[in-house]
This record gives sequence, C-alpha cells and structure tokens, in this order.
Amino acid sequence: MRKRTRFNRELTAVAGIPVLVWLIGWASEIGYIALIVAVCVFALDEFLSFGKKKGYPVHSGLSLILMLVLLSGFIFPDVSVEMGVFAVLLIIPARYVFSKSDINESLPASAVCVLGTLYIGMLGGALLRLRLDYPEVGSRLVFFLLIVVWMGDAGAYYVGKRFGKTRLSPRVSPKKTVEGLLGGILFSILGAAIIHFTFFPQFPLVHALIAAALLSITGVIGDLAESLWKRSAAVKDSGTRLPGHGGFLDRCDSILFTAPILYSYWYLLSHPFQFR
Repeated sequence: MRKRTRFNRELTAVAGIPVLVWLIGWASEIGYIALIVAVCVFALDEFLSFGKKKGYPVHSGLSLILMLVLLSGFIFPDVSVEMGVFAVLLIIPARYVFSKSDINESLPASAVCVLGTLYIGMLGGALLRLRLDYPEVGSRLVFFLLIVVWMGDAGAYYVGKRFGKTRLSPRVSPKKTVEGLLGGILFSILGAAIIHFTFFPQFPLVHALIAAALLSITGVIGDLAESLWKRSAAVKDSGTRLPGHGGFLDRCDSILFTAPILYSYWYLLSHPFQFR
C-alpha cells in the first residue's frame, strides 16, 4: 500500500510539474489566471468540506461564486477587491438569515463560509497579483516562492526526521520540530541564493535571503493552520484529487499563506519609502 501511494505521488509529480512550470513561466496571463482560479476553486471546496464534516449546513455554491467575484477584483482593474470583500461579508450572513437550517448552527456555518471564501480568495488573489502586477519579473517571483517554500518543506522534513527532538506544536502536528523548522529555514535560504545566481539576479541577494527566511517561517504557520482545521474536522487529507498528495489545499496551504508576504516584500523593495 505504501509503495502504491509513493508511486501515485511520483506519477502525479512527473505529470503535473512540467505543466505547472509552463503555465507559470511561459503561458499567457490567461493561462496563469486559469491555473490559479482552478486551484482556488478546488481549495475552497476542500476547505468547506471541513465544515460539512462537522455537520454544518455549508452553502458551497454561494461561497464559490462569491470567491470568483473576489478574485475578479485581482484580475480586472475596473473591479474593486473591496467590493468583493463587502459582498462576502454581507451576502453570506444574509443567506443564513433566510435559511431554514438549525439556527444553532448558523454561527459556525456562516463563519466557515466567510473565512474560507476570504482566506482562499484573498490569498489566491495575492498569487495572481504576484505575476500580473510585475510583468517583467512576475513569473520569476512565482518560481522564487514555489522553490523557496518547497525547499523549506524538504529541509524541515529531512532535518526534523534526523535531528528533531523539540516539538513545535504537539497538539496540531506532533511530527513538526523546532530543529526541522531551523533546517527548513536553512534550505530555503540556500534555495534563494541559488535562484539569485541562476535566473533571478534582479532580486538583491541580501533581500532574497531575508525573504526566504520569512517565507519559510510563514509557510510552516500556513501548514499548521490547515493541520489545525483538519484535526478539528477529524480528517487526514483535505481531499483526494491529487493521487498520493491529498487535496489541492494540502499541496498549496503554504504557498497561499506566503504569497502575500512575498508580494508585500517585493512591493516595498520596488517602492521604497520616501521621507519628506
């Protein structure tokens, strides 16, 4: 069984990584937008399934539609992101006002829908802006994010497995350790240095290393947040759409969580404060 899972995991990676690299680095903006929107749709559906596992009356269709409205604000200049946020905060509670579901479940159900829609929509929007707002280096920023976070995950796993003793968050993820976190940070920094010297010299080395450390730390927090929700819902994986890898949210939790960090860092780096 374990060998089969490993085979499915490797097969999925071999089939998916070339397509992912092409959509990020060489496809048109439409292709990249379609990728992120699809990932967000699947990720939100998986997030809402946590609420359903708890028995809450979750309105998936409405949440998915509102998330698409929210994402459109990151894609089209004439559409306001704020209006999308307002729509989520107003329409979802209104839907439960006129719902026939158990009134005692309205608070957790509406909270799951609002949190999921804003969480996936806003963080996915940061992934969109990361490429769309910086056409000259946008694809390199996305590759920087993916490589740094994934190298951090690999470093945390191998260092933690070999040297891990101090539990980082026992009640959420017993296998994560402080030693693994430090190993992940070192691997992320190494990845950032390689990226700088190979295909992204526009990212100053010192800033690339600082950004890598920040992304590694916040990536772990994003992963722990999803683990916390899964434990609350008593599920092992967010889904089964990616054979051997679980669901889209399982694979993208750290990426979504770190996207606004890198976007903000690059924005501040390219738009330095001016004191008058």
